[in-house]
Amino acid sequence: MPAPRLRSCRAFTLIELLVVIAIIAILIGLLLPAVQKIREAANRMKCSNNLKQLALAAHNYNDTNGQLPPGFLGAVPTDTPWGVDTDPQSFGYNCQLIGVLPHLLPFVEQDNLYRTLMAGVPADYLSPEKKYPPFVAFASWANNRAARVPTFLCPSDNAQNQPFDCILYPSRASATTFNINIISLGDKTIGRTNYIGIAGYGVSTDTFRGAFHNRSRVPLGTIPDGTSNTFLFGEYASKGTPPFAGFQPVSLSWMGGGTMPTAWGLEAPPGGADPRWYELSSKHPGVVLFGMGDGAVRTVRYVGQTGNGYAQFIYASGMDDGAVLDSSAF
Repeated sequence: MPAPRLRSCRAFTLIELLVVIAIIAILIGLLLPAVQKIREAANRMKCSNNLKQLALAAHNYNDTNGQLPPGFLGAVPTDTPWGVDTDPQSFGYNCQLIGVLPHLLPFVEQDNLYRTLMAGVPADYLSPEKKYPPFVAFASWANNRAARVPTFLCPSDNAQNQPFDCILYPSRASATTFNINIISLGDKTIGRTNYIGIAGYGVSTDTFRGAFHNRSRVPLGTIPDGTSNTFLFGEYASKGTPPFAGFQPVSLSWMGGGTMPTAWGLEAPPGGADPRWYELSSKHPGVVLFGMGDGAVRTVRYVGQTGNGYAQFIYASGMDDGAVLDSSAF
């Protein structure tokens, strides 16, 4: 009968374990940036597709109605001597305060939401020729203002979770000057967006006016500069605290996002939260995406507030400036 054999089991030494742990840590350190780059590339692709869908929705709206939707339903010409670009604060916000995106709901597979919103308001509530109370005055709009529309949100941002909802729109301050106005409904749950209609340099009577402005009625086929040379939509990232008291970090309401002027340029956000609530920007490193009038999506680098890059950026934001666009400058 054979004698039993003793078998010894060799364990890892502490040094060997530390070496294995160090190797794993190095691999994670190498892989993590790559994973983050892949995730951002996917987010940027999704954001680009969102803008393309908005541009195509604007085309479909134009085909149905003979013109692009109004950029913003704000003041009417009789509200002030300065006409259609008046600041609603001077007359108690007694207008719809609705931006361009609600008009596009039926064309971005949101027919049910659109029908729900319109069920409780006059049939011509979204007409640029009509003036009605703000959307919060109607239950069908007020009860659904927390609706989230994925096509309206950039996946690289966190706009929906910002505490300060806002409506942005330019208004004429005098015969020769304009402001960019910001309004909050004080509703943290309201549905947000990262996209806004481009108003051009400033307001609708400006030489560099955009395709979307207050109560605009622009047929897409009559844009003088050509659709391939004209911005329709741009990114507006959630922002840090604006430089005045009482306001929290900003993100756009999709119901009342309004339109955005480009006069203040396109400056790269500083580290941390972006304080420039009056400028377009994105959460994509180094660039901002724009939907063009021909349905294309263009990547634009930060061009600042001076120089040829800035000038070309202004030309692209206007629809009737007559300039020959050199898009390579931005």
